[in-house]
Amino acid sequence: MKLIIMRHGQASWSAPSEMERSLTGQGVREVSDTVALLAGQRVDCVFASPYLRAQQTARIVAEAFGLTVETLDELKPEGNPAKVLDALPDSGVVLLASHMPIVSYLTGLLCDGTPKIGPSFPTGMALVLEVDMLAPGMGRVIERILPES
Repeated sequence: MKLIIMRHGQASWSAPSEMERSLTGQGVREVSDTVALLAGQRVDCVFASPYLRAQQTARIVAEAFGLTVETLDELKPEGNPAKVLDALPDSGVVLLASHMPIVSYLTGLLCDGTPKIGPSFPTGMALVLEVDMLAPGMGRVIERILPES
């Protein structure tokens, strides 16, 4: 299977709460750029953190691929990467829209078997992983997609 792990676009700092921070115009452009670069990929389902900026990111992706967004609480910034894996389908192409540090921890868990070590994700970036099975150390990065905006 393929797993596309994407960090939300740039978000505003002015919001009543951390959960309500929305994408800025720059953030929308970053996500749109990444989606354009993903256009050659197949995406079967989209999951997002319940935070507004991740939901907005996921909706941009889902609209481009004719899909809907499923919310997954474990994709919050402080979520548990092992629980994320438990909640995902085990086949197809799955895109996750989430935050630092969970996107880094999830990549570290899948690629190195260690959830506390993983790459940094600039806003709007996506990593495409080939995953033999949803288990520690069973994935490898096959593509890094950075927005041009």
